[in-house]
Amino acid sequence: MVIAAFVASKAARDAILLSNFSIKWLPLFIAIAAVTSLPVILVAGRLLHRFGPARLVPLANLFSAAMLVVEWLLLESFPRPAAVMVFIHLSTAAAVLVSGFWSIVNERFDVQTAKRHIGRIGMGATLGGIMGGVIAERTAVYLPADMVLLVLAVMQAVCAIALYTFGAGIQHDKPAEVPGEGPLTTLKDAAKQPLLRNIGLIVVLTAVAAGIMDYVFKADIVAGAAEDSLLRSLALFYTITNVITAVFQLALTGPLIARLGVPRSVATLPLVMSGLGVFTLLVPGAMSAAVARSGELVIRNSLYRSSYELLYAPLSEEKKRPTKVVLDVGADKVGDILGAQVVSLIVFVSVIDVRTTLLMAALVAGVLALMFAARLPRAYTKALEQSLLERADEVKDDIHTDPAEPWVSLNGMPTSPNFVPLRVRSRRKTGKRKATQPHMVGGIDAVVEVIKDLRSPDVNHIRRALAKPMPKEAATHLIELVGRDDVAGQAMTSLISIAKDATGVIADALLDPDSKPAVRRRLPGVILHGHPDLAVWALWRSLADPSFDVRYRAGAMLAKLAADGHLRHVSKDEVFEAVRRELGTDPQEWRSRDVVHDLVEASHPSLVKATDDDVRSPSNLEHVFRVLGLVLPAEPLRIALHAVQTDEPSLRGTALEYLESILPADVRAQLWPMIETGESVPSEEPKPEPRVPSNSEELLIKLRTVYPDVLARLSVKKSA
Repeated sequence: MVIAAFVASKAARDAILLSNFSIKWLPLFIAIAAVTSLPVILVAGRLLHRFGPARLVPLANLFSAAMLVVEWLLLESFPRPAAVMVFIHLSTAAAVLVSGFWSIVNERFDVQTAKRHIGRIGMGATLGGIMGGVIAERTAVYLPADMVLLVLAVMQAVCAIALYTFGAGIQHDKPAEVPGEGPLTTLKDAAKQPLLRNIGLIVVLTAVAAGIMDYVFKADIVAGAAEDSLLRSLALFYTITNVITAVFQLALTGPLIARLGVPRSVATLPLVMSGLGVFTLLVPGAMSAAVARSGELVIRNSLYRSSYELLYAPLSEEKKRPTKVVLDVGADKVGDILGAQVVSLIVFVSVIDVRTTLLMAALVAGVLALMFAARLPRAYTKALEQSLLERADEVKDDIHTDPAEPWVSLNGMPTSPNFVPLRVRSRRKTGKRKATQPHMVGGIDAVVEVIKDLRSPDVNHIRRALAKPMPKEAATHLIELVGRDDVAGQAMTSLISIAKDATGVIADALLDPDSKPAVRRRLPGVILHGHPDLAVWALWRSLADPSFDVRYRAGAMLAKLAADGHLRHVSKDEVFEAVRRELGTDPQEWRSRDVVHDLVEASHPSLVKATDDDVRSPSNLEHVFRVLGLVLPAEPLRIALHAVQTDEPSLRGTALEYLESILPADVRAQLWPMIETGESVPSEEPKPEPRVPSNSEELLIKLRTVYPDVLARLSVKKSA
């Protein structure tokens, strides 16, 4: 009904004005209406911020309906002044009321829910447009032309009731205090934000192009139709256009938004306008102008409108309410003013071919809008990131904030598409390395003595040796001891002390499939202290390890190295391929994955913890998001990981929309089922039978996981 009233009002205002004035005066009245509407729009933005659209928009519809009745009473006695009054009123009010309707939709649903329902809402709006055109056309047939104002008054009164009912689902807060800076502050804030700035420029430029095309179309209508049939001709045009829009909305809008994404769907309007501008230049005539105007309206009222509303999803209500009406209507009116000035300049100045000049001006505006639309995807993603960061407090209980945790922001980390992580040349250092001597007093004999003690069957001899400074030649023997729970802690401390000089040996052991599981599980935290380039090389290869324990810990250490700036050559394609491999496992295996809680690793003071008891996210999802954070902003990803597991629809919807904007389609297709189903096994599936450990190592791991305190006490008694 809102869109029906909008379409009927467009036909009514144009017909009443053009019945009393020449078509040449149309640009002037468009400019006057636009200038008059600007203060109204700024005031509306303040009121929307204070009271919210669910309260304000129904009242605005009632007020507009009352004004229509007054204008109808004046039209017979003062036709020309009343016609101008009707034109200015409907030019301002109709746009504000439609924007208010979409604001209610925007606040009632989170972005993901809105994307699911936007097709139906848009279809309803399109059907309303058809109904509005039919009502205007039938009114012109059966009633005097001025009676359309009373029909509009009734329609807007019905809209007020419907919007009041629809807005009842929105939680009403207490009226917000309006900031003292005023509406200009809203414009300044919008200009500082890339997303809002680009939206505003696109709205202005597309309005300029649409205004010029509209003038060309209406000039043809006035030239070919009788004065008393203007209302019917315009009503028929809008009705036919809305029928085409309905078909487009039903068949293509939803799939196109899903395929293109929100920002690129918005860009279709300037793209289509540019194409239609070329078409009208190549195919002159009234029919081509009608086709161009109709095509622009079809895209604007279907794909563009549906996706445009979703662009505001990243904004909080405090920012959205005052800025949306200013950009949605105010920027459109600025475009109307500029478009009217361009038309007036071309029409009133002696130009050889007015029509061609107007169409070329419209084409230039469309191309400029397309250039700014190309910036939307990046600005939209950044706005989603900022929204997640601002709402981090809502999931702060789920987010671990230990400064040693490697989940830190990677903004600004340079990347290169030419990284080949497995080449031996990446292990070389620039410049010459100084030869290092054993960290021992006494030379070779002392080294041999230490190694002898490390290989002793007596644990006391081993501990005595581990208490001494360690030569790099002992690295292999220390790695063997890392697999023993009774001396692993001391062995890891000694190995860390020589990690810079023994990184290659540690890397070989980490990548050796024959190494003990405990050794390979603990070495990622050790190699982190080694030579960074070689550590990255080994840890990157470990992301393909068959053991999830190794992959999980390798991902955690890579995240730490990335945060320190040592992952300069990893490309997005390589990381996405690693994520595809991780997500491509069997669903049953995915759900049953968990990380072994290593008591030695957890208690070691020098190790960056790969696992943390405070992190509530499933370890497999945490690993996937952590790997993605190697080349994508890690902090927003961290918040998104927790947000998708919350019950708060708005926060979860923002997180899903952010992930959709940064991940390739195939990665999203793999990740979405894991996010939707979480870690719980569906009730209809039988729970997997407990697997019997196949060897002593697996048995020890199982016992350590289930009875950690008992094993710890046994280890202490054995040492004593």
